[in-house]
Amino acid sequence: MRNRNEMVLTTLIGITGEVSETLERFECKTFGKFISDPVLKRAITMCLISISENVDLLTQDFKEKNSYIDFKMFKALRNIAAHKYGSINFEMVWEIATKNLPKYKEEFKRLLEKYLREAGRIG
Repeated sequence: MRNRNEMVLTTLIGITGEVSETLERFECKTFGKFISDPVLKRAITMCLISISENVDLLTQDFKEKNSYIDFKMFKALRNIAAHKYGSINFEMVWEIATKNLPKYKEEFKRLLEKYLREAGRIG
């Protein structure tokens, strides 16, 4: 049976992948293209909200064991995106989507693999 952290990490890997796939589908390689397309901005912002809501589902113990990850940043991003959409800094959203999320995706994969190894579910 999968535990909560395993399910959340799997979801986070999927959503971070969706961000990359969305940027590719819209053929978005520049901030100018990103900022000029309201549908694309909304799609990426909604993915970031979903990521932050899922990060919030990780157990406190998991967050403490992996405190090198700035989990509070995700919550702050969600609060701005969900409650103050008109004041979102889309340059920051672009940077997160194109620079930070690929790194977080790899980290989430590493953490999931580590969890599965410790649980004896992979060799």
